[in-house]
Amino acid sequence: MPRVSLTKRFIDQLEIPEDIQVFHDTKVTGLHLRVSPRGSKTFYLYFRTKSGKQKRPRLGSYGILTVEQARDSARAMLGELSKGNDPTDRHQVKNITLADFFKIFEKNHINKHVKSSTAKTYRSLFASVIEPTLGKQILEDITRSHVEEMVYQNDNRRTTANHALVLLRLILDKAQQWEFMSSKRNPCSNVTKFKTLAKERFLTDNEITRLVDTLDQFEGACLAHKNAITVIRLLMMTGCRKNEITRLRWDELFLDEGVLKLKDSKTGKKEVVLSDDAIKILSASPINDSDYIFPGKDGISPIQGLQKIWQRIRRAAGLQDVRIHDLRHTFASVAVSNGAPLYEVGRLLGHASIQSTQRYAHLERSRLKDSLNKFSKKLK
Repeated sequence: MPRVSLTKRFIDQLEIPEDIQVFHDTKVTGLHLRVSPRGSKTFYLYFRTKSGKQKRPRLGSYGILTVEQARDSARAMLGELSKGNDPTDRHQVKNITLADFFKIFEKNHINKHVKSSTAKTYRSLFASVIEPTLGKQILEDITRSHVEEMVYQNDNRRTTANHALVLLRLILDKAQQWEFMSSKRNPCSNVTKFKTLAKERFLTDNEITRLVDTLDQFEGACLAHKNAITVIRLLMMTGCRKNEITRLRWDELFLDEGVLKLKDSKTGKKEVVLSDDAIKILSASPINDSDYIFPGKDGISPIQGLQKIWQRIRRAAGLQDVRIHDLRHTFASVAVSNGAPLYEVGRLLGHASIQSTQRYAHLERSRLKDSLNKFSKKLK
């Protein structure tokens, strides 16, 4: 039986065989794909239990499971096998608690498929919101009422509760996919999120002027914060997310083309068009020994502590309610108000879909109305 690295491309190119074919994965021991003369492609896992009994459970059909999902399922089952359990014996895994399963979820999903910043958020959410209420609950016994209790206990931090609900739904989806729970409806289904007020904040022209003046004052008074102030200026000029500038690398800067070519933004690869002023600022950035354009105090890792400096700057500018992320909203609002079409603004912001940019549609309508009013006056 051939051993191959199972990939989407490899599986998609397989032709329907005259007899059953089996392809063993080179990355996960025991994982294999069975292709039938009817054209079905199914993932299985072969292993021996502690007693020496051979098992070959069906993991799922290709198309419903991706290759990576099949590998995750196989790794989770092999993890149980290494503990002396038979992963196909429902009686042995039915008593696993949510806290215990989170360790499996962390090893087979978070550590392999999630960015480090998101992983940190997942661990924090689980420890602070999910585990105190549901950590000791047996997976199979978790009900919608348990989930609602977790959510409503956090009424005083509604956004956090909503994020925890999304994470819990993902965790329980994986528990079902990896057969640690029965395939009944996810208990998070139809649990209503809290309604939260929109936090978008756009700076007015006057507020922008005050902020720029304050940045000039801080830059002249404290050279130690020069990198942080430069980062804030670039956030205003580019509409980038905070981490896209604080973690900006030299090999992502293309001054001759006037762009940043980000390799790992929130929505994947992203090209950021730079204004002349932004190019001037980046051209003046001193060469350093770091991979990052704006290194931290150690001179190697990316700059840290931007939030503390921002709090001082916004207080001095009289903008206590303005978040760093609001600079991104301000960039978009200024662009739309000055005639940039929504699709162009979405491209500048790196939105994955136009729906994310629709929040600025009212600004475009306002600009169009002003233009129509000016035109109407000429007709009188």
